[in-house]
Amino acid sequence: MDKSENRTLIVKIICILLSFCLWLYISNVENPLRTYELKNIPVELINENSLIDSKFAIMNKQQFTVDLKLEGPSSEVIKIRKEDFKIAADMSAYALKGGENTIPVQIISYPQNINIKNNGFLGIKVNLEELVQKEVTIKSKVKVNYKEHIYEKEQTISPKTVKVTGGKSVIERISDAILTGDERDVDNNKQSDYSIKFVDSFGNEVNDVESDIKTAKLSIVVTNGKVVPINLKTNGTIPQGFVLDGYELSKSSVNILGNSQNLDKISSIDTESVDMSSLQSDSQMNVKLNLPEGILVQDGEGIINVKFKVKKEESVTKNIVCNVQIKNLSENLILENSNLTTNVSVTGIQTELDKVTAQNINVILDLSNIKEEGTFEYTPKATLVDGNNAAISSIGSVSVVVKKKA
Repeated sequence: MDKSENRTLIVKIICILLSFCLWLYISNVENPLRTYELKNIPVELINENSLIDSKFAIMNKQQFTVDLKLEGPSSEVIKIRKEDFKIAADMSAYALKGGENTIPVQIISYPQNINIKNNGFLGIKVNLEELVQKEVTIKSKVKVNYKEHIYEKEQTISPKTVKVTGGKSVIERISDAILTGDERDVDNNKQSDYSIKFVDSFGNEVNDVESDIKTAKLSIVVTNGKVVPINLKTNGTIPQGFVLDGYELSKSSVNILGNSQNLDKISSIDTESVDMSSLQSDSQMNVKLNLPEGILVQDGEGIINVKFKVKKEESVTKNIVCNVQIKNLSENLILENSNLTTNVSVTGIQTELDKVTAQNINVILDLSNIKEEGTFEYTPKATLVDGNNAAISSIGSVSVVVKKKA
């Protein structure tokens, strides 16, 4: 840096110092009057309870403020703060109406040596609407976490309702009164007080209302529990012509609650018995769980849904080798090939065919029309004994060799 630049810098510093000294002299020695605008000075609402008597509530309640134009010595003006002013609006001093009201404000106190220079009317605008009240049921939104094998038996809230008062439009927004918070590692019965919060249908908090109570007590009762499988119990049989193709439970296990001694005795839970004799198509039904005394289900219902898959049994055919009985052969003729057999086809549903054997079928061949020896082809007759749901569909032919007696 050359000498000319150094001299310029020194001159600038000297000018700044001289300016600062001049400002100090003017401010502290001359102390001239100064005008200043102080913005957003809080206004206190007094006698606000008088609105209740008039059946009004403040809409969109907020911190009301005014701006003041001030004049005073510089040394005083620079020290002014909003907290130095007390400004109030008396809500009981004027006739009020629904909608926008202009309320005059009073400057109760302000700093000495300061003049307020505002010209004309000084007030705040307050919007009022009809004051209404309604009763809201309190719900719990408290997140509760339980220790292992500890389950909730019940929750109760006391009191159950809260009365809330406010402007009509605000009260109409309220959907629920809720308790919020967290309870962690709960392992015994517990009671806690929670603040009541009002929310709309979207879960947004609703403010600017008054309630007759601020808190409610949430009581949590716990019990031991464990998960066990469910066994479906049945009686009767599927009607003839139908077959059970399987079933499906709405849940395969259930969380049961009770004291530890009772729980230790239980390894599964049976349903009440279901009568299978009425099932002729796919169907579903609600079935109660057969709970031992002192045992509860966590969801409180003790009912499961069962879907039965039932189909009509298809007809099948079964071939059976049967002995043939010979009748009415002439006395002067003899049958050379004895111990005749033939195939008999029986048709029906499988469950019925499983019962049919050769002993249930009588096969008879009538040879009364044979008068001389020879070889003959015949189809015998067959009848089914004790086969109500089965029928003979075909009978095989037999070949007989007949000769004259010697």
